This record gives sequence, C-alpha cells and structure tokens, in this order.
Amino acid sequence: MTKVVDMADAQQKRLVPAIDRAVMVLDLIAAEPGVAGVSELARRLGLAKSSVHGICDTLCALGLLRVAGSGFEMGPRSLHWSASFLDRSDLVSEFERILSEDRRLDDYTVTLSTLSGAEVMYLACRNAAKPLGFTFQLGMRLPAIYTATGKAMLSLMESEQRQALLAGPWPAAFTANSVASPEALEGQFSEWRQLGYALDRGEIRDGMVCLGAAVKDRSGKPVAGIAISMTSAEASAAALKHCGVIVGELAAKLMVR
Repeated sequence: MTKVVDMADAQQKRLVPAIDRAVMVLDLIAAEPGVAGVSELARRLGLAKSSVHGICDTLCALGLLRVAGSGFEMGPRSLHWSASFLDRSDLVSEFERILSEDRRLDDYTVTLSTLSGAEVMYLACRNAAKPLGFTFQLGMRLPAIYTATGKAMLSLMESEQRQALLAGPWPAAFTANSVASPEALEGQFSEWRQLGYALDRGEIRDGMVCLGAAVKDRSGKPVAGIAISMTSAEASAAALKHCGVIVGELAAKLMVR
C-alpha cells in the first residue's frame, strides 16, 4: 500500500498546476450539455473566479474554447487534436489488420511510423517471427534523416516544406554510415522516389538495414511510413528488391483503407 501511495504522490508532484487546472476546465466544459460560465466553473472546481477567468481567456485565445452567450463552450482547435488521434488510431488498426492478412513479411520486424517535426515517431511494431530480430519501442523517436520511413516521407514533400522541417541543427550521427549533410540527403531523394521506397543502410545501428515506403493520403502527401528491418547479411540486392515490392504494396493498401 505504501508503494502505491508513494507512486501516486510522485505522479502528482510531476503535474504542472496551471496545466492541470486548464484541463479541469476543459473537461468540465466538454461534459456540459449547455454553456458554462465563470462563476459556475469556479464553484464546481473549487477555484478562484479570477483564476478561472484567466484560464478561460487564455484557452479562448488559443482556440480551445470560445465565448458563447454568458459563458464558454469548446472551441474548434480541439477538433485538430482529436482528428490527429483518430487518424493515428485508424492507421494502427488498419496496419495490424493488413499484416494479419498478408504474411509475406513474417520473418521481418515491421514498423509503422509518422513524422513528428524532424523526427520519426513509431506508432506500431510487429516483431519478427524468427528469433533475434530487431525490435522497436512504441513512441520512440529517431531523426527522420537517418531512418528509412523518414527518408521515404521526406522525399515526397515539396522542397520548401522539407527544408523548413530540417532547418534546425543537423543531428549527431548514430553511426559512421549516418548521412552527413543536407546536401548528401537531398542527393538521395531522386533514388527513393524512383524506387518507391527508401533505405537506411546502418545509419541508426551498425549491421541493421531498414527499407521503408511512405503511406500517402488522398492528395498524395505522406502521412506515415511502413518499414522492415533486417541484418546486413540478409540485405542482398535480390532480397531488397523483393521486400521493396511487398512494402510498397502494403503502404498502398493502407493508403486505400
């Protein structure tokens, strides 16, 4: 019991009070069938009216709330976050469904990822059926420039958008194979577009080769990427070509669904 209480206390200490209060306000307004005013919010949450007024004004300025009559209701910006969550949830469920139907890549670890700024964030992972395969942690982030899915997605962006996304400092290399400069990376994109997939040849980890294809939305913009991982010994030209076709087909299936 003591350990449970200590963990709860530690979690409580990590909360930022201002954010905690703002979420309390949002939760209460979202649950209300009508419009909630400052006095009612303050009474029900046990907060000072001045504090609630400041929170609501800030949330309105951010588009998370809007003024409605004598109170507040949910604003349109909240839809952006919910849509992002639902899109990713749909992507993950369809990714898992496609892999359950198509067993051609069972010998390889298969990942689903998306761009988060200049990084790739892993949304799902189906580990290889064979022992000693590579594994990825959900939520893990890696520099997009060194990953197969990151390269595949970046290659399909407009040049200006890509340059803006990668405008920050060049990430520290993971291995001696990590692409060394923006110019070197730009030189790879025509090859990835022509092949329909991109390669990470030991740029994240020595001895690991990843092959990734972009998942596009209806307008042709990249929204995610599917990749497989193999050892450098497995990565013959024939194996890469064969797996590249399959990964491209799976990415196209996910795009359609």
